[in-house]
Amino acid sequence: MGDQAQARRLGAVPPPFAGESFVSWVDTVAVALRLSRVAALSTLGLLGTAGFSSYQFRLSLEELAEVHQRTGRRPVQVERMLFSFYATTALPQLSPDGGRSWRSNDPWLRREHSAACPLCLQASGGRWLLSWRLKWAFLCADHLVYLVDRCPRCHLGLYWRLAATGAGQRTHCTRPGGRHHGRGRRLGAQVCGFPVAEIPATSVEDEEAVHVQRRVSALLTPADASHNEESRRTLQRLGRLVHDFAGRTTAAGLLDRMESAVVRAVHESQGQPGQPPLSGILERGSPTAISALVRIAARIALLDTPGAGAPG
Repeated sequence: MGDQAQARRLGAVPPPFAGESFVSWVDTVAVALRLSRVAALSTLGLLGTAGFSSYQFRLSLEELAEVHQRTGRRPVQVERMLFSFYATTALPQLSPDGGRSWRSNDPWLRREHSAACPLCLQASGGRWLLSWRLKWAFLCADHLVYLVDRCPRCHLGLYWRLAATGAGQRTHCTRPGGRHHGRGRRLGAQVCGFPVAEIPATSVEDEEAVHVQRRVSALLTPADASHNEESRRTLQRLGRLVHDFAGRTTAAGLLDRMESAVVRAVHESQGQPGQPPLSGILERGSPTAISALVRIAARIALLDTPGAGAPG
């Protein structure tokens, strides 16, 4: 590619959307420049596969400088799109003193797929937010709907990061729509294709849920050192409370004052008979169900939640 053609192409790189994830931005670049995901990464000066095994976590100083040179995006702008953005609050294992480990097994991180607000995606033209990759995010406070993380047609996770997908999944479910074959994989040339913006979203009808989400979102967002330290301690306490409640043999009293849609989502997420009723929600529950866990914990850890007291 000639220098002039390269300059024109890089000049057409769309800026990231406020709060957008790095995976989404790369796919946005791919759509704008009519490239594959791998070619879009190359255009940004990055090597590797389309699986994003490392780029969604952290970029090196050299990689950040290369992206800046090619796109004009300052390193701080790019860093806000990476999981390491939450290193000082929700993901301390990704902090600089934690070593150069790209992977995280944090139970609050959606590593392989993303939740989403269908209304936000419709309004933004397919920009997926970084915060949706954390299970701490369970509703959209702008549109007052619970996030979704599964396709209603194929029932598989949205926006998965494997190389077989690509930029098309910004607006449609691109999971294989053929028959199952071993370990949950599906064979067949057709993909699901369900429009993500048309996925039905459950309306939020409880002020407590919105209040808790806003409080948690404030804890997630890095600020100064004292705020970050307090946020990290509070999130850790919330996580411990969730773990404790998930091990209880009964949910009696824990779901009091919650909407019927939330209670129903909790029941739909329950595992095998004989297991604690809340035990599998964080691992496999929908954002609506996870909201119940966070709200239960918030009634203790965030004592000023309206109408909230210690669960009976």
